[in-house]
Amino acid sequence: MTALTYLIFILTGVIVSLGYIGNYLFNKKGIPDNLLLILFGIALGPTLHLIDPTGFTNIAPIFSNLALLIILFDGGMSLNLYKVLDESPKAMVLGVVNVLLSMALTATFTSLVLGWELLHGLLLGTIVGGTSSSIVLSLTRKMDVPERINTLLSLESVFTDAIVIVLGITFLDLIVSAKSMVLSEVAKSIASAFSIGVVFGLICGLVWLKLLGSIRDQTYDDILTLSVTLFFYGLTEVVGGNGAIFALIFGLVLGNGAEIGGIFRMEGIVEIGGIMRKFMSQMSFFIRTYFFVYLGLILFIENRMTVLYSVALSLLLLVGRFIGVTFTAFRDPELRKNSGVLTLMMPRGLAAAIMAQLVASSGIAYSSMFPELIMIVIIVSVVISSMGASLLKRRMNKDGVDAAPTNALTDNT
Repeated sequence: MTALTYLIFILTGVIVSLGYIGNYLFNKKGIPDNLLLILFGIALGPTLHLIDPTGFTNIAPIFSNLALLIILFDGGMSLNLYKVLDESPKAMVLGVVNVLLSMALTATFTSLVLGWELLHGLLLGTIVGGTSSSIVLSLTRKMDVPERINTLLSLESVFTDAIVIVLGITFLDLIVSAKSMVLSEVAKSIASAFSIGVVFGLICGLVWLKLLGSIRDQTYDDILTLSVTLFFYGLTEVVGGNGAIFALIFGLVLGNGAEIGGIFRMEGIVEIGGIMRKFMSQMSFFIRTYFFVYLGLILFIENRMTVLYSVALSLLLLVGRFIGVTFTAFRDPELRKNSGVLTLMMPRGLAAAIMAQLVASSGIAYSSMFPELIMIVIIVSVVISSMGASLLKRRMNKDGVDAAPTNALTDNT
């Protein structure tokens, strides 16, 4: 075996171990684990040049979509059905308002400061408009926040992942084809993709719950479930649906088998066991750990002014999120009380990284600037959210609040 092969083994061991250590430090000391992994990626690539990030160009879309699928599927399995139904309207409002504010603020910024055309600014605003489900889910699970806030933030991040990808691809297609923007067509495209994802997730989830009864106690039923998820995720995308929504709904149905079976009066429904839940959680941890290292690895800045532009844009997005949270929390005492948590949970991540790769390969105007701006916005927003989460957790501990999280997402009773 070559030296490169051994290096890959060594780095894999280091990265996974670092992910575990980072998770431990966050739980015990409040030190952001994702920042540790991003900095390690920066050290491997842009700083020490141990790994050439250009070698990841071809696998980046595959890796990004795999991470999105597994993290959302695992998140869906952890959600409580009835709390999802209760908080979905509010989460959708929060997500849509923040994406719209991001589009407006970003388009204004790029037009006045960078001299971009309006549609390109709207595209960038869409891409950086949603919170990252992978980061939000990992942060909220470690914070002692009210159950409703936990669920609301998790749902918002999932909704905006789908909005960013669907709306971003729509804007990108409009720019590439040089078509005029028709709002009704954009709305129809988003609604169609969402509805297909929901229908596929619901039907596949119901069928698979029934089939799990016939393979009860089989050793590899968790692996088979993951393979089914991969298959239908790809099929959903092929027929024009949103794979992210499919993964979420499919996981939600499997994670709430007893409740779903009761609603549809289905007999022989098998409740997924702790082993499957743990397996999916471990897969999510593994993929998420590599994703954060990957973000640092591919960070390469040609123009130092891009850093200043991205930091300014990130702060503008923070202001926009404060406005969006204030609007959503109007006449809602619990949301107003937790407006600080809601505002700080603004990390950009997986969906933005996926779209950055797509725009970079599209050849449109300013396409070379998109990845640089987006990657720095991701890192700055992760810093804001992670440091905010650490400060909030320390303040809760100082006030004598039990540090163990009360997680509504895993409560299916």
